[in-house]
Amino acid sequence: YICDVDVNKLVTLDDVMNQFKLGPNGGLMYCMEYLEKNVDWLEEKLKDYQDHYILFDCPGQVELYTHHYSMRNIVQQLSKYAYRLTAVHLIDSFYCSSATNYVSAVLLSLSTMLNIELPHINVLSKIDLIEKYGKLDFNLEYYANVMDLKYLKKQLSKELSKKYRKLNAALCEIVEEFNLVSFQTLNIQDKESVFKLLKLIDKTNGFCFGGEYSASSVLESINTPDIEYEYNRIAAVQEKYVESDDIDEVLKEFVDHMKQEQQ
Repeated sequence: YICDVDVNKLVTLDDVMNQFKLGPNGGLMYCMEYLEKNVDWLEEKLKDYQDHYILFDCPGQVELYTHHYSMRNIVQQLSKYAYRLTAVHLIDSFYCSSATNYVSAVLLSLSTMLNIELPHINVLSKIDLIEKYGKLDFNLEYYANVMDLKYLKKQLSKELSKKYRKLNAALCEIVEEFNLVSFQTLNIQDKESVFKLLKLIDKTNGFCFGGEYSASSVLESINTPDIEYEYNRIAAVQEKYVESDDIDEVLKEFVDHMKQEQQ
């Protein structure tokens, strides 16, 4: 697609790799550091789009978001320019196919959230293909809400040797102690799925509030339980894309969980 603002006009990965003899990973990190040093270039380019809804398409290199600081510094600088930003982190739903993959995806999401320090939405993408690699060990609500991870320990023991059991338990405890990670779902071919995700993004960055935007109003609206929304987010998606021996049992589990959350 054609970008309105193309960072390749400032620095390109191919030039960096050829000039400094770096691989793709090192080259991308250099490019981000160069953009950080020249963030005023980006600011100047964005001035032509002050009345626009801007989508920043970022590279998928995980190091840029987990323990490298250039991306965090760039978004912090953009926030100073009065841009209301939301990070949308896409995770392939394939990672729900095994306990080890899922835990690594959750840890990646948590690390990114803590490092980037922005309002954050984690998304299980390609949700229509979630069972392409086999039937899920748990229902979709479990993976989307990152529920009690102790139930994964048995599956982790099957996939890894015994010497990693304590490490697995410690990693699960870290995720649960922070209690920050959950996932939305997305099927890019389904307009309704895209629209629901966009509505949540607009709510998170305050776009839907217009001139009445305030941090407190956004937090209050996000923290208010919405059972109908939660149904559409989880149970309806499971019914559509995940095979279930007893969908009534899945719905019963969902309703029971929502009642517990509201108590």
